[in-house]
Amino acid sequence: MKIAWLTPEVPYPPIGGRNGVYNRIVQLSKYNQIYLFSIAYNEEERVSKDEMEKYCAQVHYYNRNESKVKKLLKSLLSPYSVASRTLPQLQTDLAELFDREKIDCVICDFPNMAKNLFGIVPKGTYCTINQHNNEYRRMRDMVKVPTIPLYKRIAYYLESFRLEWYEKDLYKKNLFKSVTFFSNDDLYAFQNKWKDSRAELKLFPLGANGFDTELSFDDQPNMLFVGRLDAIAVPNVEASLWFCKNVMPKVLEQVPNAQLIIAGANPAPEVMALANDHVRIIPNYADLMDVYSLADCVILPLQSGGGVKGKLLEAAALKKLVISTSHGIEGTKFAPDVHVLYANEPEDFANQCIKALISKNDYLSMAQRAFTLFEEAYDWNTIGKNYHNYLTEQIKLR
Repeated sequence: MKIAWLTPEVPYPPIGGRNGVYNRIVQLSKYNQIYLFSIAYNEEERVSKDEMEKYCAQVHYYNRNESKVKKLLKSLLSPYSVASRTLPQLQTDLAELFDREKIDCVICDFPNMAKNLFGIVPKGTYCTINQHNNEYRRMRDMVKVPTIPLYKRIAYYLESFRLEWYEKDLYKKNLFKSVTFFSNDDLYAFQNKWKDSRAELKLFPLGANGFDTELSFDDQPNMLFVGRLDAIAVPNVEASLWFCKNVMPKVLEQVPNAQLIIAGANPAPEVMALANDHVRIIPNYADLMDVYSLADCVILPLQSGGGVKGKLLEAAALKKLVISTSHGIEGTKFAPDVHVLYANEPEDFANQCIKALISKNDYLSMAQRAFTLFEEAYDWNTIGKNYHNYLTEQIKLR
């Protein structure tokens, strides 16, 4: 098949939400010819195409950073996250591709990229959209996050309604013949909300890659939090601040030599400010395995955010013991106190961390159960093959 693929971010490096996009592209490139259209946040991202050219017949990157005036004018008619990603040059290049090639399938990641397709897709072309999470619901959840400034929370709240209305209109158009999801929670929420949509709904969970070797560790009382850390990754920044303020002091009372390692791309200033004798920040790490070799306990102290967390799957694939809030495991088959240690309140979360640091060997069977679940349900090779087979069958039926 020839596939035109639209993404709201450059898929590489596969950090945070990019993980699912990148790995789906890698998997489908084994069987198909892919034409990639992605939005870059800066010029550095725009010129770094080498990695994606390994998997794609063509790679097109576009600069999201138009003039503020232009973006504000466009956002009068559409939600900001949609307007800032609806680009005339992208639409022109897509139209030229459709004129030049017989495209079998269009894959659109996130609804905020869909407007680029309006009036361009040839009749009969199969279109599908990947819903990484229910975007307007995730944005509305930001209102509950006390670490976000009040004016931003108000802006997120108002914008969530604009995005909800946009999505309502989008799914009424029935441009997309199928909608795929990373979690059943998001699938059921979509099913109950958008009853006018005639699209088939299908689950293809977020995955992770298996690792050939197990990591060794020198048994120091270290905890690790991995994730994108810039201002856009609000849930990760918030989680880092929440843990360092509310949990870490309680852990240090019982484990004075404990250390937290926070690793991720482009840490926001407030994350960098957390560094001290017990908190180490690793910005823009070169190798994921190097980071995971630093600790046997992985924390997911998330207070908001939807969708399946790639960092949970990575930790399980490496047989790391995970301590998580409900947000860290939502939308997955990972169960509290079966596959992960679990708590939502600061005192309880600290107690779970203390138990993990002092008596790690008592939880080896828990880490093994998490690894077994990963192998059964979340390996990218299996997910990718199933996704390809599904699209192939859908196109044959048309």
